[in-house]
Amino acid sequence: MSTSINQYGGGAASVILNAGINSLNAAENVLTWQNTNGTLAATYADLGSGRTTVFNVTPKITQVNAWQSNIQTAQTNLNVTASALSQIVSLAQSLSTNLLSIASNNSTLSTSTVTAASAQAQAALTQLQSALNTSTGAAYVFSGSDSNNPPVTTSSLSDSALAQQIASIVSVVNNGGDTSNVLSQATTASNDSSLSVFSTNLTTSTAAGNLDAASSSQSKIVAGSSSAISVGVVATQSSGDSSASSTSSGSPIRDLMRDMMIVSSMSGSSASTQSFSNDLYTSLQTTIQQLVNMETTVGTAQNSLTSQSNLLTNVQSSLEDQLQSAWGADVATTATEQINLQTQLKASYTLIADMKDMTLANYL
Repeated sequence: MSTSINQYGGGAASVILNAGINSLNAAENVLTWQNTNGTLAATYADLGSGRTTVFNVTPKITQVNAWQSNIQTAQTNLNVTASALSQIVSLAQSLSTNLLSIASNNSTLSTSTVTAASAQAQAALTQLQSALNTSTGAAYVFSGSDSNNPPVTTSSLSDSALAQQIASIVSVVNNGGDTSNVLSQATTASNDSSLSVFSTNLTTSTAAGNLDAASSSQSKIVAGSSSAISVGVVATQSSGDSSASSTSSGSPIRDLMRDMMIVSSMSGSSASTQSFSNDLYTSLQTTIQQLVNMETTVGTAQNSLTSQSNLLTNVQSSLEDQLQSAWGADVATTATEQINLQTQLKASYTLIADMKDMTLANYL
């Protein structure tokens, strides 16, 4: 009969072996976590000295993500704005072509020519309203900071009180009267708050006040550590190189709307039609150039935001590298370490099994 030299679990060797196995199991649990989650520890407290870096870097990454989100929203709005502005410029150029046709007609001016131009201008007013009330689905792009509400609030530009007032002013053209004050009177009407077709946020009692209201309504975003920047176009804003005068509201879009209403009110031909159309055509060229300048400004803003986004991408990459160094696990390395630990554990369990079966005869 064989006698066991020591029942496993009762001697110092087994205590030491158990402690080693517990240590190996704990280490494997850590490696399993690291392989599964890709991080060195489950909590900041377990990171040791690395947690200082994590505390410093994590909020910076969150801030960069917020700036990138602001840029993405602004770029979406600017893309839609650019498309709408292109349509508005096209409408202005078509109006210009029709006015030139009337103004340069050296032969007897046909009533049908004026009537056709009038009808096209009336249709263009509907298209202009649609363009100005363009929305991304989340914001009206020409409303500035009041983006939940459309900038043009009248139900129909061509039937608005402003259009009717301008039609009354234009009647002097249709009747062959003195047209010297028609443009200035129509400009005054377009600045009249009681006749305004724009939202209350964009309407004041003076032309200068309207421009100030548009300026203060500019959308702003924060896209970096510097102060907020203005982005987008407000329907009634200045083009940057325009100002209010007796024949201009200072806002190219407001002036274009006025000109469309003037032409839509013209009917037939009179002694005044050609000369007035020439004056209006000349004024419209300035408006078109200002609208083109707006398009350019939007394009410049898009390029600037793209550059800022690229810069932030580089910053974010650098921050994420720092975070990875402090908190991230090298999965390839930890996987190898886990295999080695599992080999050690297997050897330990084999040793335990052997110790349980060891007898005095085996020992001798």
